[in-house]
Amino acid sequence: MTGYTVSALALDQRAPAARFALAVSVFDSNRLGVPNLREGNFTVYNLMSEARFSITEVQNTTVPGFYRLFLRADPVIQTGECALALVVTGGQHVVGRVPEIPDNGHVLVKVRIY
Repeated sequence: MTGYTVSALALDQRAPAARFALAVSVFDSNRLGVPNLREGNFTVYNLMSEARFSITEVQNTTVPGFYRLFLRADPVIQTGECALALVVTGGQHVVGRVPEIPDNGHVLVKVRIY
């Protein structure tokens, strides 16, 4: 099992958090960008309050391993700071093979919403 190196950046949100973006990079143990990740590969947890965040869209960029994640707060958060844990899990189970433990990585990111 190898791990991912995950980094994330959130810009201050100047409007209600109906939808906001995170810039995320995901690299494998060979320092290569991990391509073709989808919504199911990302999970986000709010560590500071009961507000939940859901990933509404994942966009690939032209650079392998870099993504734009669009998140939505449920219910919409008007102001404050949140510490989010972003977990990235990769690997696909090939039918007929013994399941392997998927690669994974995680990062903490602070989100400030005005």
